[in-house]
Amino acid sequence: MTKKFVATWFYAPLSTYQKKEGVIFKEVVEYSNHRLVDLDQFSHLIAEKYEELDENGYDVVNVIPITIGQSENCTQSNGNYVGDVGFSITRGAVVVGKRRID
Repeated sequence: MTKKFVATWFYAPLSTYQKKEGVIFKEVVEYSNHRLVDLDQFSHLIAEKYEELDENGYDVVNVIPITIGQSENCTQSNGNYVGDVGFSITRGAVVVGKRRID
């Protein structure tokens, strides 16, 4: 017996950037940007889930975002502490499919 509804999910990595570190012998170091998701990877993963559901005979009926909240200290340019600043980013999604009636 096949299910009428199925759910699958994905979680995208954070965006990265490179920065040269060191005084004399500079080396390139890769860092994660905790404020941005890798949108190329995000779009690839969601398209992959849509294709997977379609191949299995399901139509996508809902996409529920997976959002993660964080906060960080905020200081002014003169060094005065202002407080914590909160933000959230969408890191993935739950994709729900409904069986096609043929």
